[in-house]
Order: sequence, then C-alpha cells, then structure tokens
Amino acid sequence: MIELLENLKSHPPFKYLDETTLHVIEKSAQVAYYPEGTILLSASQTPDVLYFIIKGRVEAASEDELIDIYHSNDDFGGIELIEKRASEYNYKVTEELICYEIPKKIFLEIAQSNEAFKNYFVYSIAERIDLLREKKEFTLMSDIMISRVDEHILRKGTLVPSQMLITEALHLMEEEKTSCLIVENREGYGIITDADLRHYILHREKEGLEQVRDIQSYPIITARKSELLFNILLKMTEHSIKHLPLIDEKGLFAGVVELIDLLSYFSNQSYLISVQMDKARDLQSVVASARRVPVMIEALHTKGVKSRYIAKLVSEINKKMYQKIFELVTPESWHARAALILLGSEGRSEQIMRTDQDNALIFEEGFEPADAKEVTERFIEVLDEIGFPRCSGGIMVINEKWRKSLSAYKSEIDSAIEHPDYERLMDLAILFDAVAVAGKSALHDEIKTYLMKQFANNRPILTYFAKAIETFESPLGLFSRFVSKDREHKGEIDIKKGALFALVHGCRALALEYGISATNTSLRIKELNNAGFMDKETATELMEALEVLHTFRLHAQIEKSRKGSKIDNYISVEDLSKLERDLLKDALKSVDQFRKLVAHHFHLSIVG
Repeated sequence: MIELLENLKSHPPFKYLDETTLHVIEKSAQVAYYPEGTILLSASQTPDVLYFIIKGRVEAASEDELIDIYHSNDDFGGIELIEKRASEYNYKVTEELICYEIPKKIFLEIAQSNEAFKNYFVYSIAERIDLLREKKEFTLMSDIMISRVDEHILRKGTLVPSQMLITEALHLMEEEKTSCLIVENREGYGIITDADLRHYILHREKEGLEQVRDIQSYPIITARKSELLFNILLKMTEHSIKHLPLIDEKGLFAGVVELIDLLSYFSNQSYLISVQMDKARDLQSVVASARRVPVMIEALHTKGVKSRYIAKLVSEINKKMYQKIFELVTPESWHARAALILLGSEGRSEQIMRTDQDNALIFEEGFEPADAKEVTERFIEVLDEIGFPRCSGGIMVINEKWRKSLSAYKSEIDSAIEHPDYERLMDLAILFDAVAVAGKSALHDEIKTYLMKQFANNRPILTYFAKAIETFESPLGLFSRFVSKDREHKGEIDIKKGALFALVHGCRALALEYGISATNTSLRIKELNNAGFMDKETATELMEALEVLHTFRLHAQIEKSRKGSKIDNYISVEDLSKLERDLLKDALKSVDQFRKLVAHHFHLSIVG
C-alpha cells in the first residue's frame, strides 16, 4: 500500500496534498479489482467513490458513442462528487482493472479544505494548462550542486604587470571589452574593478596614483579552477564580490568568473550564451556557444516557461549565430550586396529544437560571386557542426534555387502566380515567412513587398494558396479518438502535419489577404483579431491551442533528445495522462474549427 501511495502522490491533484492528508487517504482508500466487462458506474448513477486507476483501462460512453478512455494514473468521478450529481456516462472496464477507491466523505472533506485539490476537478481546460506545467516541473539543483567550471563560463581575463600606467590599463580594458584587470605582482595577484577605477578618478592627484599597483585590491580572493560552481557562488556571495579570479593546480591565473555569468548559468544560461555569441570572434567560439542552446531549452521547459517565450529567446540567439557565421564565412564583398534570410519556422520564430534548417540568399542585381558554391558549402558545414539537420527538401543556401538574384526571386513569384501548383505555392509560403538576419536586409524587404503586392486583391490565387490547409487530415477521429495511421509510429500522431500546419498556413493565407506583414503565427492571430476577421475569444482560443501544441511537441522532442533518438514531430498519445489528453483534444478541436472557418471563408469546397 505504501508503494502505491508513493505513486499516487506524484500525480495531480494528490501532489497538492500534505503528508497528513495523504495518510488519511491511505487509511480510508481501498485497492479494488474488477474483471473486464464490469460496469463501474452507469449513466444517471451517483458515484460513491473517486476512482484512481493503478492498472487497466476504462471506457466512458454515452449510449453507443465512446467519449473517453482512462488508463493508468487517470481518475474519474470527482466532478460528479463535488457537484453532487449523477454521471452522464457509462464507465465500463475494457481491460482488467486495479484501482484506488477513495470514499465520497473523505474526498469531499479534502476538496473543501484544499482549494488546489478541488480546482483540479472544476477548472476548465484552458485553466488546466498551468496545472500541466506544474506537473512537468522538476528541479535542476542536483545538477547544479555537482557542476564545475568549464570554458564556457570562464572568462579569459586580462593580465597586466603591476608597473603598468593606469591610463594604459584603461585603454587596454576598453580594447579587450573587459570589466576587470588582474594585476601580476611579485607575490600573488591583485585585481582592479570599477570600484578601484572610481577611487582613481576621485583621488589620483591627491594620492599621486599612476601605476595599477597603486589602485589594485591586494591580496585578492581566489578559488581553484576545479572548484564546484555552487561553492564559487557561495564565496562570491559571502564576500560581496562580482569577480572571482581562478587559479590552476600550479597556482597560476586561469581566468575570471563573473557573478552575472554565474547567476545566468544557475537560471537558464540564456544571458551567458547571448554574451558569448556577441563576443565570438571565430567559428569555434560560435559553435561552442550555439551547442549550449539545447541545455538552455530544457532548463526553461522544465521550469514551466511557455513555449512561445522559449521560441522567441532561441530565435534571438539563433539570429545572432547566423549573423556571426555569415560575417565569418562569407567574403566581405558579400556583406553589402547579399541578404541571408531564414524561412519557414525559423523565419516565424517558432522553431525551438533543431529539426531542420531553412535558409536562403538574395543577391543584389549584378552581383554574381564566382565562389558562391564553395562559400555556401562551408556555411552549411558550420551548421552541421552545430547540430542543425539539413533540410530534406533542399531549402538551403547550397541549393541554387535558394541562392539567386533579386530579379530571379521576383520572376519565380510571377511564375507561381501565373501557373499555381502546390509546390510553387508552398515555396511562396515559406518565402512569405522569411526574415533577414544578416547582410543587406533591404533586399528581403523588397522581395516581401513584391510578394504581398502580387497577392493583394487576387482572390483566385489566395483561394488556391489557402487550399493547402486540406493537405493533411486531423489526428482527431470519430468520437474524439486519436487516429494514428503511420505504421512506423504506432500510437503516435504527427502534431505538425495533423494540427500545426493547418493553423500556421490558415493564418498565413489570411495574413496575405489582410496585408499583415508579421511572420509569427501568434502575432498574425492578434492582427487578424484587430482587423475584425475573428473575435477576441476565438483569437485567445487559437493562441492557447498553438501554445498547447508547441508545448507537447517540445516535451516529446526533449525526451527523444535525452534518449539520443531522432528529433521529429511525433508525440505518443499512449503515454499521455488524462489531463494531457484532454488538453490535446481541446487544442485539436480548436484547430479543426479554424480549418472549417478558413475553408468557408475561401470557399475551398468549390476549388478542384
């Protein structure tokens, strides 16, 4: 019973209970067994207990219509007990069942005394999103406690002789972009920080301050390079210092740890990665910084940060990364005559985990670099090294189709408008989502303006364009069952094809119609609300659905990354709890309704 209770308290709503209340449940609850075919609860019957499934399966049905399926760690009967009403459905055991039965009296007493426990049963689906995030949270403190200094958090530091003139040291600090100087003395080291420089400015004439040894803080507080990061943080906190020099096993200066970097590491490392990317002067530094992004993503996700905020942060870091690679790989002659653009999900700032890459180049008229093939191959090789899978559709700068002049892109837009087909219109779709990240951004601005102008007031082409939302079927079938037709992914659904594509592309088609230049899907939904296409309630519902879909996909991708599996767009519905299945079904229903709305708006039923 104790082992079963431990399992119970790891799931909401029981995780919101204290030990005393859990012991009350332990004393009063019974473990029950029911064979297959047993009717646990009939429609119009009021339950006497809350059921919590340990093992087995129960189906809820209304007459012949299947409403839901309950598996391990699911519960039912709670809302009926709280609202003192009869069940609307028949609950039948379809796989022999072992379950907890918590008596009605005990359940209601707990619900009355614990608001979080009660809210779990009465909250709407939208309100349960926060509960789901709470369930996903876990602490990273165990990893932090055993983490040691590595090269990514250690700053090189600037070492100067004690006889150096202070004015020379100031110029060196400016040149090195450093916030402190380490002074090398005959015996040990000193340090110069902002506080020492303020003292110099205020007292240089009075005290005759000329050399760095005159203003250094000496002797300094240090730590071993091999020290635990947590101990370093404790030492910096204890002494109220922002810079801590580290010493190697030989007693020599090895670098400096700064408090702001350390705090960033303990939170999510985003600031640290961003700073490292800004300061990168070679490809090796860019690659090293970019490789830390997946760690940051996992930390943010496990802390319950919304997926759209994670995507925005990742997008900003990736933009800096692409800009650095462009500057370091391409010849300087390219920088003012070419634009590097990101397309598809990267352009929309919606890619979080690295599923693929979509990038292109726009060349200024008359600029035809002879070394384009070699340069772009090197560009993609750097992305390979970072861990970006190559696009299976070839949407990369190494493909001549996505590496051409401004006029060539315009000609392709014209051709797609005059002779529309699925592939050509999808090329325009990802081009419409593009954002410039390096080089001459005006080239991209001109392409986007031209594309939007060609679609403006062109109802027939907009209709053909919108037709693509019908390409993939919804994974939600009859009676709200999940439908998985891929034999290689049994029990899984492709969340991108089954839901995200319809939502993203529907908003994209409407954005073209309404002249909305924003690329991000959430922003497009807001703009469509502002334009009067949809009311605020519909817009909110779609944004919540988008958040749920991105969150489920991200969680599945992180799990696959941990296992070393290929990161894709499939999620396993068999591993979801009742709460998670409800959230997912609600999101899919919202997308299906939006799909119907777009189809009606563009009259897709009459398009061949």
